[in-house]
Amino acid sequence: MRIRSGRIITGIIFKMSSIVLLIVCAFAAGVSANNVDCTLDQDNGCKATCDDRTVLDISSLLSYPYKIIVDDSKYFTYSPCNGLECGALSGITVCLNSQDNCGSTDSSTWTLTNNNPLTFTVEYSCGIGTECTSSVFTFMQNDDNETKVTYAELHNDAYQFQVTGKCVGQMDCVEEPPSQPSDGHKKESVIGPAGLVLTILFFVALLIYFIAGALVMKYHKGATGKELIPNYLFWSELPFLVKDGCLFVIFPCRKRKGYEAI
Repeated sequence: MRIRSGRIITGIIFKMSSIVLLIVCAFAAGVSANNVDCTLDQDNGCKATCDDRTVLDISSLLSYPYKIIVDDSKYFTYSPCNGLECGALSGITVCLNSQDNCGSTDSSTWTLTNNNPLTFTVEYSCGIGTECTSSVFTFMQNDDNETKVTYAELHNDAYQFQVTGKCVGQMDCVEEPPSQPSDGHKKESVIGPAGLVLTILFFVALLIYFIAGALVMKYHKGATGKELIPNYLFWSELPFLVKDGCLFVIFPCRKRKGYEAI
């Protein structure tokens, strides 16, 4: 019994070890699969196609050349599509204070790290004879409509930047306009309340006119019956006047059958 129990326990331990090993291998494979290499487009320095067929395009992401201000004495200029003049050099992608080369598109490396939310990095090598090793831009998708670029830090002689926003390089991404005005308060229509007030005032004035007129006609002129209505003759003929006016507008030049020939 003891030998049999020992074999059962050994088998259980072996199976559990195998399961743990498979989980570790799957996790390691998943981590390595997250990093996907991308190939830069030969005609567009702002576009790359990754090995998993994901297309990244930052051509219209910012208004290039884009200025990244660090402090009063330090700023970077970022121009990944066409490059810019930086000191005595030209075609530079990242330039510090308009004179120090901090990376070019020709030496860039694109890496896709996540698809949902979209996250990828673009590393621009500073080249030989420079004080930095590279400039690394990390693009991270979030829910903000506004695209923000911030300087993070200098780590291992590499300048670190972060680009965040709803659209950070995915194809056919359209930023939705804000559902409310910029002050955060919904604008109320003024035409509706004003029209309602004018309508109420009109009917109140009309009611006062008939009541006051009837009192004047009764106690001042001694009128009775329908004669209590002020200007009764006008109000009794008003529908016919409206009808004649409409007919005149619709048929201004047509001869009516009721008219006698002159």
